[in-house]
Amino acid sequence: MHRGEQRGNYVRVTPRQLEILKLSSKGQTEKEIAQQLDVSPATVRTHLERFYKSNGLRNKAEAIAFWLRADSKRRSSRRR
Repeated sequence: MHRGEQRGNYVRVTPRQLEILKLSSKGQTEKEIAQQLDVSPATVRTHLERFYKSNGLRNKAEAIAFWLRADSKRRSSRRR
């Protein structure tokens, strides 16, 4: 499987990872996200790193791009 490739038609993401990805995609920093979710910045990083690993990604930029592509595909398939 190639880096960043979806497994089947879904992205491996937990509810908390999804919440963090959405906030990251809006430009919030790990520190801002941590304050908003009442967790430590290290916890935010851990959630992001686990998302990277489970989806074959290397960093936050890849993760956000990957998530936005997957979300866009999901939204367009709902319209049909």
